[in-house]
Amino acid sequence: MDQPPSESELARWYSVLGNPVRLRIIRLLGERGPLSFKELRRELGLGVGTIYYHLDVMSGLVTQDEKKRYLLSERGMMLFSALKDGTLSLVMRKPTSAEKALRIILLSPLFKIACEKPILSIPLALAILVIGGIGSARAGLMPILMFYARTAKAAPLCLFLHYLAQWGLVYLACEFLCLVFYRRKGAELELLVTISLANLPLAIFPYAYTFLSYQVALRLLTVLQAWTILLVCSAVSAGKGIRLDRALPIGLTLLFLNVVLLAFLGLLAF
Repeated sequence: MDQPPSESELARWYSVLGNPVRLRIIRLLGERGPLSFKELRRELGLGVGTIYYHLDVMSGLVTQDEKKRYLLSERGMMLFSALKDGTLSLVMRKPTSAEKALRIILLSPLFKIACEKPILSIPLALAILVIGGIGSARAGLMPILMFYARTAKAAPLCLFLHYLAQWGLVYLACEFLCLVFYRRKGAELELLVTISLANLPLAIFPYAYTFLSYQVALRLLTVLQAWTILLVCSAVSAGKGIRLDRALPIGLTLLFLNVVLLAFLGLLAF
């Protein structure tokens, strides 16, 4: 039997289980025993990525058996027993103002809705892509993954189609990196929708570019690129059910590949 959890462990579990979804998972697995992912999804009524995210956060409490069914670890059973007999009570902690602000910056509420109802979110995702494509075509900006290059040669239709294709590549790259880094399959539609929504900052930029001086536009582009990288990480976290800290390497890898591609094309300067 493991030793009783330390105070630091208890503080962490209080934070983990302060979420009603994770608390329900603990109770489901504690009361009913091992459950397959399909059974968990049916009971919770949530999207694939959302469930994977909560299971990832609960990695110390939930494990899998040889049949890939989810069950409580020994530590998870200890906490479930403590919850059941009343020796451990949980108070749902309200997020701080800083946490609320961060969630808004990362568009977490929007991504959560998109993952729970991806079909209903498709029109908004398509609208953002079309707005970005039209903007880049009108402003004479050619997207290169998460960067822009000024051009006077490409036809507007080519720029529009190029914009859509570039974000298709971003999606495929994220899907591939999730598979390589974390062997995370499934939730392709959720990831596609959230990645499309994550291009919002760069979809806005071409419209601001036409009204701003070069120096101001360059500074704005840098800010929007940084925001886009964060949104891509948040989109991967929500779409694939990966903790945000584990999604950061995917965003940084994309940034690295983008810089390498720009250097190869000789387009590091905007």
